[in-house]
Amino acid sequence: MTSRLSFSWAEVSDFEAVLDLATQLASSIEEKVPPLTAAQFERYYVNPDAPMYLLLAVRDGGVVGMISWTLMHELYSADTRVYISDVSVDRSARGQGVGAALMAQVSAWARSHNASKMGWEVWHRNFRAKTFYEKLGASINGESIPYVLELKEESQPRLAREGGVIAKMEPRHGD
Repeated sequence: MTSRLSFSWAEVSDFEAVLDLATQLASSIEEKVPPLTAAQFERYYVNPDAPMYLLLAVRDGGVVGMISWTLMHELYSADTRVYISDVSVDRSARGQGVGAALMAQVSAWARSHNASKMGWEVWHRNFRAKTFYEKLGASINGESIPYVLELKEESQPRLAREGGVIAKMEPRHGD
């Protein structure tokens, strides 16, 4: 049922629709309502120099799905990859091919940007998502293990102790 779907890049005016989809996604993985602001949305997803890409699936004038990603290049392998951070389909459109169509759009974009792989993380109890991704041909990556370091004040002394003196970095072009 993707025949009436179209795709568009997110614009500032899409903030409320995107926040609704992000809230639905957060709810499905037992997270709180995301504290995304319009300014953050514009900076990270809409501006021409935004680090993230955000594509929307639109049906009958309404946003029914979204997918966000970034392009990464690894120095050690000279490999280009796409990392998908969020995929969300509106409750009213689930099971209608919207998620698969969004993934197909990003796959085509990734190939056109010479990426060899797409990767993402799935919440351990999101069995529906796991089944969906496996139907698309994805598999669990046994090559790497994701690590997370919370950037809270209590982690800073250990970083300083383990990593030496933390010196202030010079800003990078435009930061």
